[in-house]
Amino acid sequence: FFFQAEDGIRDIGVTGVQTCALPIFGITDPMAQIGILSVIGKESNYIPKSETSYSNTSPSRIRHLFGNRVSHLSDSEINQLKQDDKKFYNLIYSNTVGNGKNGTDDNDGYKYRGRGFNQLTGIGNYRKYGGLVGKDLVSNPNEVNNPRTAAQVAIMFFTKGKKSGFPQFKTKKEAAEYFADINAGGGVSSHRENAVKYSNKFDIA
Repeated sequence: FFFQAEDGIRDIGVTGVQTCALPIFGITDPMAQIGILSVIGKESNYIPKSETSYSNTSPSRIRHLFGNRVSHLSDSEINQLKQDDKKFYNLIYSNTVGNGKNGTDDNDGYKYRGRGFNQLTGIGNYRKYGGLVGKDLVSNPNEVNNPRTAAQVAIMFFTKGKKSGFPQFKTKKEAAEYFADINAGGGVSSHRENAVKYSNKFDIA
């Protein structure tokens, strides 16, 4: 299949995952590859990186993204909180995937915020997938932004280490929605919609 590249950097990111990481992990079905790459696209635009600041994001958008995690805050409190990235992530990701319950003290939320191709989040995931790819990601969370490590982590996350047993996808949309649900931890319409948009950048040869 072919990717409609926006620029050389993103094309390199797609090509690297497609030709190197996916075959190594035994993912050779083109539809499954497109599904995985579509989620990577909507999460990081094919550039492994740390989760960006929400300092310029509106309270309504933050409520849409994080739901109950900010439901107890007023708009003015959200506007104040979002100006400090550490405080923001420590609250948003407290008591999440192994992070400490008191996010203002333990700093887990900020330290283990989203990174890599699929925005790996939470100390529990850094520990689990670091073990699976042979890296100490708890001590060195920024290693998830190393392209090679990012690709390994993302594919292990999507496949849970399996090389087979996936559905027989009939369309790019089916594949994108399937892997979007895995990455989001459940069916969330906005995650699916954004992944499907990226799947449309791929053309089957």
